[in-house]
Amino acid sequence: MYKNIFLSAMLYGLCLTSFTASANDKVQSTYDAQKYQQVCKGKTQGDQVSFAYRGIIWNGTCQPQFFSSSKTKLLGTEAELNSACHSDANAKSITVDGKEVKGKCALGFAPPSPR
Repeated sequence: MYKNIFLSAMLYGLCLTSFTASANDKVQSTYDAQKYQQVCKGKTQGDQVSFAYRGIIWNGTCQPQFFSSSKTKLLGTEAELNSACHSDANAKSITVDGKEVKGKCALGFAPPSPR
């Protein structure tokens, strides 16, 4: 009897863990530079935006940031993406992890973050 309870608890924990892992994976891979720019089209810096994307409701503001035009895979969390446009609004390239990334500064979605 104890063996059955133990196996049931392990199976329940395994199912719960795999569900959590897949939900987190979905959130970690949602950076889409084109979508972030699209939701801020026609808006000004600081405007509040809310949009649905990949089953998640995103709330934030439109802020200037660097968007890559190269095929370099970015997570969207790199500090250089936000800081580059504050120091030079006409930046055409930045360095991320020692690699040059070409692109431009534009208004795009930014999630809330502490100052």
